[in-house]
Amino acid sequence: MSAGDPVRRAAATRARAKCGMGGRDDEARGAGGTREATAATTGRGIRTRYQGDWLDVGGKDGTCAVEECVERWRAAPFEPYAGRGKDCAYAVCAGETTSERARRGAATVMREISREYAALGLGTHASMVEGDDAGLFDGAEDGASASTLSALERYSRTLSAAAQRAAELGALGPRMCVIYVVIPDEVEDIDALTVIALASHVMSAATASVARRFLSVSVQAIPSSWCEDAYSWSSTSVRAMAFNVFTKLTRPTVTRGLSLPNDHLNDAPRSFRTSETTDGREGVSGAAVVGRRTPHPLFRIPETSSERNLPPFPAYEPLYTLTPEIDDDDSRVRGLHCAYVVAASRWIVASWSDSHGEFLTLEAEPFADEADCLATGLRWLIDRTSALAEQLAFAYGAKANERLKFQRAAICRLGAPSSAERAALETACKAAPAPLDRDFLTRLEMTCFEPDSVPARIAALVPTTARDVSFVAESVEETKTVKTYAAPPCAQKSFRVAFNTNVSSARVRALDATTDMNTLKHLAALYATRLSQLGMMCLSENIADEFGSIRAPLPLHAEVCVRFASTLQTLEANGEQ
Repeated sequence: MSAGDPVRRAAATRARAKCGMGGRDDEARGAGGTREATAATTGRGIRTRYQGDWLDVGGKDGTCAVEECVERWRAAPFEPYAGRGKDCAYAVCAGETTSERARRGAATVMREISREYAALGLGTHASMVEGDDAGLFDGAEDGASASTLSALERYSRTLSAAAQRAAELGALGPRMCVIYVVIPDEVEDIDALTVIALASHVMSAATASVARRFLSVSVQAIPSSWCEDAYSWSSTSVRAMAFNVFTKLTRPTVTRGLSLPNDHLNDAPRSFRTSETTDGREGVSGAAVVGRRTPHPLFRIPETSSERNLPPFPAYEPLYTLTPEIDDDDSRVRGLHCAYVVAASRWIVASWSDSHGEFLTLEAEPFADEADCLATGLRWLIDRTSALAEQLAFAYGAKANERLKFQRAAICRLGAPSSAERAALETACKAAPAPLDRDFLTRLEMTCFEPDSVPARIAALVPTTARDVSFVAESVEETKTVKTYAAPPCAQKSFRVAFNTNVSSARVRALDATTDMNTLKHLAALYATRLSQLGMMCLSENIADEFGSIRAPLPLHAEVCVRFASTLQTLEANGEQ
């Protein structure tokens, strides 16, 4: 499961509320202190690939929004950031015996996804079952016995059959597989989550039966109406599905015994020609070509040179990343960014990212009870952050690490922690192992508010001509907090954002009194105005809904973490009933 699953805006809002991150900001109404408000620069440039080179598109001048790049992906044509496609095999699993019409419908929509996946330059998307475009596994082969089974038992049988086929493919060589789980449109949220969780569990067992470096499997929900009615999906939704599948696929672990070449991430752009002037193709203004033709070594080598026995992380290969900043002030936020939340009182769900979205991983670890979660769980969190910092520093190379500073980390608690948790986190940070620099372990709390009301002092700073989401940050030094408001594009509103307009906001608060206020401001700006671009662009959701309300400006790693934690919490609560 991932942040890219097609879900309704309301479901995403509920997910944040379950983790103690949503609601109205009643605390700010009576808060005092000296307030400083500034309009934040979004810097919405992205880096992708074009004709074998990296390409920077857009930027602070707002000449090209991320949405425009995605919409014109084929026309450009752009290529995946990692420099290579992800060839995958798919299967479709249904919990019921499907009709012939539904089988034909599944074949039609899978052929359309395969065509779109290839046209976008993402790789190949082929059925696990040779000669069957539907790639459908259902209960038809069980005959009358299937009628005595529960819905979950029927899903379990079809998923097990698909998992066995995936394991057979993995035994022949490295493979990536995607399992589409057909979810009835009218099913309750908890039932849908249970089916997806079951699918993830079955596929994990299949992966364990084959060497992990040969097989990776992702799970993707698909509405049953897509298989029954060709008019229920559009070319836009199929394109979003193709992008979503690509984003969720992780390449099987690759091992290596050779040393890394020098990293040339800091090399100056080879040229500044725009894509408008290349081969007569329809281009995007404000594009600059960056000279690197081979994939970044991070996408090939999740290892380390030390003697520590560290678990590898999946080779996350994004569709695009944010254009790296070159400002001197950006050095304050370089490093490893961790977001975590305690779910169901005994799970720690954590995600990690770098400062421009090239790296992302998510993990969840269970503990005995709430006390053990605080005593042992937070130490696990810091140890895992240290391990990832070591692996990333090695993968990028010494030259790049001098600039990216992976020995620094920002640990962000999603939602308000208890006093006991704050003390336990402080103790864990004081004992942080190398290569983490204890002097640069910043502890934060992040909360979002949706909807939120725009104070008059904030409304006055919102631009009247912005084509994109506008951000205004307000800091209070006495409380060590920075709150960033996200306002809708003026293109959707014919007037200036008014006092008391419902928008959304994210508040970052320092958990350590020694945290420098300027560092806090830069972290808040990074999360709300840059990394939130990746969180907002999950491709199955809009930044603004039909009423002009904006999603909370959370960074991608926080968005992924809170959704997974909400799902885990819902499943645990349902299991206790």
